[in-house]
Amino acid sequence: MEPREENPVWTYEDLGILLGMILPVLLLASLAARLFALWIPQKGVLAALVQILLYLGVGGSLFVLLRTRYDLAFWKALSWRIPWPRMALTALLGPVLAIVMALVAVGLNTPREGMVLDSLLQDRWSLVAIGLVASTVGPLFEELIFRGFAQPLFIRSLGVAGGLLATAVPFALLHGPQYNWNWQRLLILTLASIAFGAERQRTGSTAASTLMHAAYNLTFVAGMMSQGGRLNQA
Repeated sequence: MEPREENPVWTYEDLGILLGMILPVLLLASLAARLFALWIPQKGVLAALVQILLYLGVGGSLFVLLRTRYDLAFWKALSWRIPWPRMALTALLGPVLAIVMALVAVGLNTPREGMVLDSLLQDRWSLVAIGLVASTVGPLFEELIFRGFAQPLFIRSLGVAGGLLATAVPFALLHGPQYNWNWQRLLILTLASIAFGAERQRTGSTAASTLMHAAYNLTFVAGMMSQGGRLNQA
């Protein structure tokens, strides 16, 4: 992989501002969850809607930050580029990575039960809602924030290897609550995140890492639905 020069105009101060914006977004999403719960009995559907609100809130905050502080176009600033080199390979990498990570999970004796996520996947509509978010909206906003905004900043400071790892660890920790902080799953998510970051670095496009991430998640969603089981990775 040829290291690309990353020189974002934003700084760690901007990263801190974005993190500070998350708190009011969380509060608003919590209020929305209480309101939605009056009409939506399915826990998984409710969780999916709240997650979409969180993504929109944080993504909107990032949009405002880039526009007001630097007058940057959102998609261009976050390296959303289409096409990119070897697009077909990117689409294939997602399912391949999912299979490899599933084998790693088996090798680590990763527990299959006891996840918070299991309690959300108790009905068909919840399965569909969480599956759709995990394979569409989730990868899009997570890649824009982690690989589009944070990763170039870390790479500038720590080099490619350090930047990929520095981006991957908080990405995995973000998903910690839904997996009850199970160390095996957090390790798997860290490794998968490094792979997404490497594809972003190889292609110079967050669209590429988004496709890879979406295909990775979709592989687990398809496996879950075909077997009538629960979503183990997303």
